[in-house]
Order: sequence, then C-alpha cells, then structure tokens
Amino acid sequence: MIKPIYFSLYEKVPNYSVRIFKSTLENGVSLEVSIIGTSHRVISRSGEECLTEFITCFDRKLPENALDRVCLQSGVAHVREYRSGNLVYRVNVEQVSKVYNTMDEFINSLGGITPVEVLTHEFAGMPSPSGTPPPFTGLALNTNTFYTVHTYPESGTSIVSRTTIGQPVLSMTT
Repeated sequence: MIKPIYFSLYEKVPNYSVRIFKSTLENGVSLEVSIIGTSHRVISRSGEECLTEFITCFDRKLPENALDRVCLQSGVAHVREYRSGNLVYRVNVEQVSKVYNTMDEFINSLGGITPVEVLTHEFAGMPSPSGTPPPFTGLALNTNTFYTVHTYPESGTSIVSRTTIGQPVLSMTT
C-alpha cells in the first residue's frame, strides 16, 4: 500500500532550503526547483507574486496555511486553476497505475514535447521489488509548462503532473 501523497500550494516560500536549479519561463516567470527526498518543490515567481508547489508524503513540518492540500487518489485527477495577482497556475496531477522505468520513458509518454531542462533523481538505495528499477523523481520543463513524475515500484504506481504557468490576458478596448 502506497503512503498517502499530497499536492499542496502555498503563497510565498515555506522554509525548505534545497534548490536544484533555477530557470525562467518564456513568459518571464522564474522557477526554483528542488527535489527533497522523494518529494519535490517548485517555486514560481512573477514580480511580487509567489506560489510554491509541493508533491510529498505528508510532512508535519509543512506550513498549515496551504491554499490547497489534496490527498491524491488512484485514478482521480486533481485538475484546477489558481490565480494569484499576475500568476495563473493550471495544474493536473494524478496517481496512475504505471511505473516509468526511466525519465526518458516518462518524457516519451508526454506526446512529443522537447524539454528545455530536465531534472531527475534516482533513489538507488530504496527497496523495490526484484527486477524493477529503483524509484525516481523527475521534472521536465518545456516553455511555460513543467511535468513531474514520482515512481513507486513497490506499489506499481506513479504520481504524474502537468503544470502550466501563465499570466492573465488583459483586454484592451480601442
């Protein structure tokens, strides 16, 4: 049985200090990406606006003031749009009954995207069923969208997400 996995979103930056890479999307939003154990954190900033996403097993050290916290259930997609000032944050995250063997296999499943940056971390020391690859966490960044995967070979599942970060379109009348 897989431990409950949660998606959560916060305004500003909770106190976790590990940073793996920093990048800027085509629309000017800056990202800071971290893999923290088998979890990930993505900080999105545009001017004064800031949202922080975690996908993690429940961590009692996470702040309680989340904009959203959802326990991910097998086969049920969490699809939602959040707005914070100039940020429009569209997320689709779900637990699927598939284990990706490699980050390349996950990227190939995304329908032909060519990521501009890829981050992956394999957990070679973690126990997994005989003949299965070790679990890994990965992120692929493509223009204004990032994709994540967390594999759990022991339960035959993965957590996958697609997040697109935009900025509101301001209409102008003439």
